[in-house]
Amino acid sequence: MTGHSLSRIVLALSIALLAPAAGGARVWVVAPDGLGDAPTIAAAIDSMSGGDVIELLDGTFTGPGNRDMNNQEKAVVIRSRNGDPAACVIDCEGTPDDPHHGIRFFGGG
Repeated sequence: MTGHSLSRIVLALSIALLAPAAGGARVWVVAPDGLGDAPTIAAAIDSMSGGDVIELLDGTFTGPGNRDMNNQEKAVVIRSRNGDPAACVIDCEGTPDDPHHGIRFFGGG
């Protein structure tokens, strides 16, 4: 893979296909322009509780708070709000000299 292809992650992960949140769980809506329930994906992960879901609006998510994230050992569900994960892109903006990652998952449950 090239550095460019590594820097773009399409959220076509199996997590995008998970069932809706259980009753009482909160849905955190995150938009590429920073408007929504949380300004970034990382902020939504920071704020969420067990069973909550993060839904991404269509568009490209860039910059700090939308790259180099981890799940903080939480059971995290991130999915496309409209059901099309290809419409939600995390562009890590990495290069071979300045690599970045999308989300690293540790533990959780």
